[in-house]
Amino acid sequence: MSPDENALVEDLQSDRFMSGVDRGYWRLVARDGIAVTFDLAAKNGRRVGVRLDCSSYPGTAPTGQLWSIPDDGPLPVELWPQGGRASEVFNPSWSPQFGGAFYFPYDRRALDGHDGWASDHPGHVWDLDKTVVDVLYLLREVLRTATTPTIDSIGEEEAS
Repeated sequence: MSPDENALVEDLQSDRFMSGVDRGYWRLVARDGIAVTFDLAAKNGRRVGVRLDCSSYPGTAPTGQLWSIPDDGPLPVELWPQGGRASEVFNPSWSPQFGGAFYFPYDRRALDGHDGWASDHPGHVWDLDKTVVDVLYLLREVLRTATTPTIDSIGEEEAS
C-alpha cells in the first residue's frame, strides 16, 4: 500500500471518522486506492454522494466532486445542491471547468489561484493537521444549508 493510501485508510478507521458514521453524518460507499466515495447527510433527509481523490494525501489537499452513487459517476449539474453556502461551494459557473471541484479552501484545485484564502479562511485551509474527516465535516455543514433540489425532485428526475 502506498504511503498516501495508508494515511487515508488510517483516517477512515479513526474514531473521528467512525463517530460521523455512527451519527449518520456520512458513510463510506467505496474505496479504490486513494479514490473514496461517501454518502453524506444533507438537509431534510436528503443524501448526497461525494467522491474524493486523495492523491498525495495527507501532504496535499484532496479534490472532490458531487457523485451519483447509483450511476457511479459525476452528479449532473441540474441535481447539484443549491441555496445557502451550497451555491458557492458547488458552483456551476466555476466547478465544471475544474472537474467538478468544490469551490472552497479544502479542495486542491480550488486552492490554485486563490492565495488569499489562507489568510481569509485560516481554519479551513489544508495543512498537515487536517484529515479527510475535516473535509467531510465541512461538506456536511455546507450541504445542510442547501434548499434545493428536494428529495422529491431528485426521485422524479431519477425515475424519468
